[in-house]
Amino acid sequence: MPAPSIHETIERRARRAILERAFFRLENAIILAGAILLAFFLPHPLPTLLPWWGGWTWLLLGGLAVAALVASTLTDRQEVARAVEDLFRQEYNITSLRDRRLQEKLRRAQEYHEQIKEAVAAQADGALKDRLQRTADGIYDWIGYMVRLARRLDAYRNDPIIEADREDLKQSIPRLESRLRTEQDPRVRQQLEVTLADKRRLAESIAELDSRMQRAELRLDSSLAALGTVYSQLLLVGSKEIDSDRAERLRADISDEVAGLQDLVDSINEIYDYRTLGPGK
Repeated sequence: MPAPSIHETIERRARRAILERAFFRLENAIILAGAILLAFFLPHPLPTLLPWWGGWTWLLLGGLAVAALVASTLTDRQEVARAVEDLFRQEYNITSLRDRRLQEKLRRAQEYHEQIKEAVAAQADGALKDRLQRTADGIYDWIGYMVRLARRLDAYRNDPIIEADREDLKQSIPRLESRLRTEQDPRVRQQLEVTLADKRRLAESIAELDSRMQRAELRLDSSLAALGTVYSQLLLVGSKEIDSDRAERLRADISDEVAGLQDLVDSINEIYDYRTLGPGK
């Protein structure tokens, strides 16, 4: 079974939070208190017409009323959408990024996301709008992986250990190479060669990291441009059912982009653990 998407995970948490709020809302407390009071002080309001009515009936009706309120809250699409948006913005907040350029790119991505949601909301109710809504839900994953990628770029650029190693290698490798050329003691030369080889491997690793991070930023730029393309394509989707094919193509494009970003984030995770310097995701 595939792992749940970012949107699915956040929606589940949002529904749990809504459920908790729905149970403990003031209206429910008033209903239950009223049912208890009626059950105690007025257990048989109409003994002639309703001989079967008892205190338990008030409690049952109170419970059903609370259940109805909770169900109505959980099925309120706008309420769920607001909760998802709030949780997403909390978890994928970009204000902690120190690189202002990365912040600006992600801010533009968020603006595209808002415009996409508005474009979907403007569609006439029907099957096509529902399909577009499911398509637009994939943008949460898209933005989420862009934020994860940016966090890794930001942490790497501000990693004091990497920076210190980079500066040390600029001096230590030439110094070791120069000393190796003049050293006569075989044992010292052997140790110099081992140390120099270790330094060169470290330099190669940092160079590979630099290259990977440069490609990651280019992918971030490309992904931002692709997000703008999705928005413009979405605006071309009209109210005709024939546009459902275009909506499906957009959904496939979004899935492909999300998969590519996820693979890139996973590949960076394999060679660089940024979590000691940044957020946890």
